[in-house]
Amino acid sequence: MQLGTGYYKLLDPRFKYSRNCCTEEEIEMALLVRGFVNKEVMPERHNLEGGWHRDEKLAVTTRNRLYRRCCDIGLTKTSIPKRFGGLELSTVLRNMVYEELCRGELGLAMDVMHIHWPVALMLAAKRDDLLEELADKVIPEGTAWIGCVAISEPAGSVCIEDPAFELRTIRTTMKMDGDYAIINGHKIWPGTGGALERFKPDEYINGHLGYWTVVTRDPSKGLEGAGLVWVPPDAEGLSFSPPYRKMGLCWADENVEIWYDNVRVPKKYVLDLDQPGLGAKIIKGYVVTSGRLAIGSRLVGLAEACLEIALDWTGGREIAGVPIRERSFFASILGEMAKRIEVARSQMMMVSWQLGHPDLSAPPDSLEMLARVSAFRSYAGEACMYCANKAMELMGSYGYAYDFHVEKYMRDAKIIQMVLGGAQRDILDVAQGLYGPFKWSGMEEWIKKGALVTEGFGGSRY
Repeated sequence: MQLGTGYYKLLDPRFKYSRNCCTEEEIEMALLVRGFVNKEVMPERHNLEGGWHRDEKLAVTTRNRLYRRCCDIGLTKTSIPKRFGGLELSTVLRNMVYEELCRGELGLAMDVMHIHWPVALMLAAKRDDLLEELADKVIPEGTAWIGCVAISEPAGSVCIEDPAFELRTIRTTMKMDGDYAIINGHKIWPGTGGALERFKPDEYINGHLGYWTVVTRDPSKGLEGAGLVWVPPDAEGLSFSPPYRKMGLCWADENVEIWYDNVRVPKKYVLDLDQPGLGAKIIKGYVVTSGRLAIGSRLVGLAEACLEIALDWTGGREIAGVPIRERSFFASILGEMAKRIEVARSQMMMVSWQLGHPDLSAPPDSLEMLARVSAFRSYAGEACMYCANKAMELMGSYGYAYDFHVEKYMRDAKIIQMVLGGAQRDILDVAQGLYGPFKWSGMEEWIKKGALVTEGFGGSRY
């Protein structure tokens, strides 16, 4: 089944994105991405998983080739300031790009985000020296680099995203030793990561940029001790598990475990160097809050893809000579899908604009902004799962079949709904935005005993 064949004005970027929040230039960029997705990504969707038989070589080659095309059309340069050769476009535009990319392939949007995300972290730290170093690799034409942000750990896990714990559950430590930072610890689920040989330069990609790692100088100091460090991919003492075998996103966004064994990194790579307390602000505002917003926009794109497939399918199948979608019962299902996508996209545009204008709304690291973003991600997740489910039901057994794509959108939607804390964490953070952070019963005693070193919470992706 060829995707993206039907045209629906309500889903056209020229009509669906509010000009109250974005510019004509940004809509043109969204149109460029949509055209790229329709022409180059949609025909390759199955190949990004290696086909029905999961051929890893086919999957990785396809991923690298299409990611290189994302870089060629400028998608990894949108958040880099113009003074470094980037496009310096808005938070709103970045989320429009993610939505359009996810109509075709979630993994490509994740790979693009793994450049946007480190740029946001370094901008927040006001580290022009590090931005220049990254831009020297990312900006030149014909280049394509992979990046990674590492957050979650075997113990504590989603509690890193929980405001109540004040980042005291981080167990990956950083100690200063003269001109170096020494890192020890264990991260789980970061993407896209792995041993260097998995990212050997080829005709499409140039290699891996490294790991922007959430660390603590001292777990007992909580917010004051938390920080971020850029770990080069070839640093001595780094080791990796094989990639997790997953329900979806097998190679387009590879997830591994990382061990840091006395990894020595030049101290200049500590993002919050000599800026006490800044690390916590960046983690709360730009790792968690901004990260959830970017994740939510992908859910909108996945939901729209399912709606488009359902529209095309129900327009071409008939009941007693009348297209299915013109029968009122089925039309109401399609209308409900469109309604939920419209609401989710409106939230996306509004919250993206607010995050980009903290002086007119709330700081990125505030509970209020986290609540707004979490409300959006929660609603977008529910809307996306509804749309995937209803598209499958409208198509009957065909929706469940590999060749017709809905089953992959459903698989992709489920993991992206659980990134950065998960669906339940979203709701808790909305509540805390109303009346402040609450403490878990027994939390202080538990931390004091060091229980988090041996007891886990389950694995939050990233």
